[in-house]
Amino acid sequence: MHKSYKSSNFLKTIDKYTRRQQSKIMDEIKRHEDEELKKAESEIIEDTNNMIQKELIAMKNRVAIEVSQKELEQRKSLSLRRGEMMEEIFEDCRKRLIDFTQDKEKYSEHLKNCVKKIRSVLVAEDVELFISERDLKYKALIEEAFGRKCSVVTSKEIKIGGAKGVSAEQGIIVDETLSEKLSESWEWAAETFGVLLV
Repeated sequence: MHKSYKSSNFLKTIDKYTRRQQSKIMDEIKRHEDEELKKAESEIIEDTNNMIQKELIAMKNRVAIEVSQKELEQRKSLSLRRGEMMEEIFEDCRKRLIDFTQDKEKYSEHLKNCVKKIRSVLVAEDVELFISERDLKYKALIEEAFGRKCSVVTSKEIKIGGAKGVSAEQGIIVDETLSEKLSESWEWAAETFGVLLV
């Protein structure tokens, strides 16, 4: 009996030891699983954050491109509108200048001043003064204002009025036509207000 009691105790001790070892192994496995799970969660979170960051950067780039394109379209539209407005304004100016040429008193005075400006630059003897066909009625006034020999010739190029002086001897053209003044004003306005002349 004594032998079987010892044997029974030995088996109980082995059984106890085995259970403790098994519990330790199970705890170790559980701890290892928890660590691996935390590690996997951390990697997933990091991967997710990286994907979110990449998507945010891509989204910002798309938005920046869209904004740039819209801004470019707006600038183009604004430039076109400025051009249209200038066309309207200068067409109105052209009509007013034509109306101005109908006022005999004011326009004849203007013609005299144009001719005097031309005379101050063109001092040679071969001066030709070009005027519009409508202004031929002012020929005597123009010759008188010039004050010396010149020839007065009509030109279809002069659409509104004024005068243009040419001296081949001096190699100079002095353009005092209303069309030229309007053109100079257009160029000044385009440069000043940033309208593209296309």
